[in-house]
Amino acid sequence: MAELDVAGMRQERFALAPDILLTPEGPQHDFVIAVDHGKITRVCAAVDYAGETPALPAVQRLSGRAIIPGFVDAHTHLGETFGKALIGGEPSQIWRRIWMPMEDALDPTGCYASAKWMFLEVLRGGHTGVVNYSLNDGEKNAAVHRAAQETGIRLVSAAGLDEFSIDSDGRERRVSRQAILDRAAEQIEQCKASGLLYPSVCCSSFHGNTPDTIAALAEFCAARNVLFQMHSNEHFPEVHDCILKFGKRPIELFAEIGVLGPGTLLHHVTLTTDIEIEHLRQTRTAVSYNPVASQWKGNAVAPALAYVSRGVRMGIGSDNTRADGFRALDAAESCQRVAHAMRVNDFSCGAAWTWVDAATRGSADACGQGQSFGSLVEGQAADFLVLDMERPETLPSWDFEWELVRYYNRDQIDAVVVDGKLVMASGRPVGWDDRSFLKEYAALATKVGSVPGIVRLHGPSTRYRPH
Repeated sequence: MAELDVAGMRQERFALAPDILLTPEGPQHDFVIAVDHGKITRVCAAVDYAGETPALPAVQRLSGRAIIPGFVDAHTHLGETFGKALIGGEPSQIWRRIWMPMEDALDPTGCYASAKWMFLEVLRGGHTGVVNYSLNDGEKNAAVHRAAQETGIRLVSAAGLDEFSIDSDGRERRVSRQAILDRAAEQIEQCKASGLLYPSVCCSSFHGNTPDTIAALAEFCAARNVLFQMHSNEHFPEVHDCILKFGKRPIELFAEIGVLGPGTLLHHVTLTTDIEIEHLRQTRTAVSYNPVASQWKGNAVAPALAYVSRGVRMGIGSDNTRADGFRALDAAESCQRVAHAMRVNDFSCGAAWTWVDAATRGSADACGQGQSFGSLVEGQAADFLVLDMERPETLPSWDFEWELVRYYNRDQIDAVVVDGKLVMASGRPVGWDDRSFLKEYAALATKVGSVPGIVRLHGPSTRYRPH
């Protein structure tokens, strides 16, 4: 196939006619998508577009290409970029042993490098947006925002404080509720700097806060239409601790204190009862399904099929595992098939559209921005991928969405467009030198990934080779 001509996508106004355009109604053939200053202005059949006003931009035909919405990573940790391979073979509950020491070692320069490094990974993997989870202070988050602006990615930016916490050195810290609310207010103000930034507030659930403080923080966010994030029902110890402390499972506790609602996003939710799922459904609380995290370091696989069938709002996240959107689709479907569908002989397993929709529109909706981006519809932001369809793995094409889930790969991404701007072409960023960046920060990445506080229990794979 000939190299994609991306010159048209460098303009403020352009129109593209791929072989397939993936809309909320499914794959469409012979359709046109038109973009004007970052917004999608027309999505229609090519014959209808041709008959409209000549003021519309001329159409560029993209033979052998498909256009799909960009993936949105509904859950990741930008401060943990430099330690992904350290978790290989590690038992669950690695946050104190690996992630806390690593994030504690990041100064603003480290936060900038870690975030930009991951933004490069996720853009290469087809993600046009990221939902971060962190308890960064203002200075560190400013560094993260600078990295986002330099790469052109869409970012749901997170910050927060906990009432009580223990750092990686075992020292206890306590802060007031007012300090927590002040930090949340500062975060909202910081995110006004860019149209691609969306504020969010996090807390470490009941492990770091009283129920009253969690409720106050959730109320604060709801009053300002700001996303509130927590991990919930992820591991056995968490559920057990909640029952011991409060006599209730985590989501039952959150329902009782009024934390659930359309502005709340709970991460992982792998260990949920029917009653808890009903709480999520009734309150329109969103969840992130993180299948690769379940494969690599989890106690269980979230009942994503149950969430979809019962109308729970759901996106797909990476949880800082790998940033390849297509492999996330594959994991989302295969985890459900093995954990839930095989035992009842469910061969459809939600069908492919379920996982494609969750990774795009569903993830945008889960972070409270479903009306702004995530779908190829008129009026939304122009965030999309141009895919090379003419590969042996994806020809002949019989069912495009199943092929997306099982056969497409990130090397088929010819272009990544965010807010109508070309940000990646043929796997390389537009407007900045990724190779120089990686070279400049390679030593820092190694240093952060090997700080003394990191403790690996399993150790490297070579240790287990037979002698």
